[in-house]
Amino acid sequence: GAGKLMVDTAKKCQATELDVELFCRGIQKICDDDEENNFLESVGDYITDICYMACKHKVKLEAAFINAALACEIMEGLASSLYPTMQVQQVALPMVVKSEMMHGLKGMKSPKFWG
Repeated sequence: GAGKLMVDTAKKCQATELDVELFCRGIQKICDDDEENNFLESVGDYITDICYMACKHKVKLEAAFINAALACEIMEGLASSLYPTMQVQQVALPMVVKSEMMHGLKGMKSPKFWG
């Protein structure tokens, strides 16, 4: 699943086998819980949860993921302050992910929810 892919792409992961399993379960729970929701509306919460789980289970996240996540959070904050009615995530998030994939994760395909 998604959690295993995150662990496999990370360099120098110090997680134990149990930590990896628990991290993967947490990522799967996020994916399962989101099936009926709009991912983009909760992306900030998911990023927080993913970073918390990575820290708790000693899973090193790929720098490209962190860069994309932080860029999204910063853009969302700025845009919501300047233009409260703007749906920045729907426009900007796919661009950020595409850029990160082109620069750091060239072998990966875009997830279906990015379009």
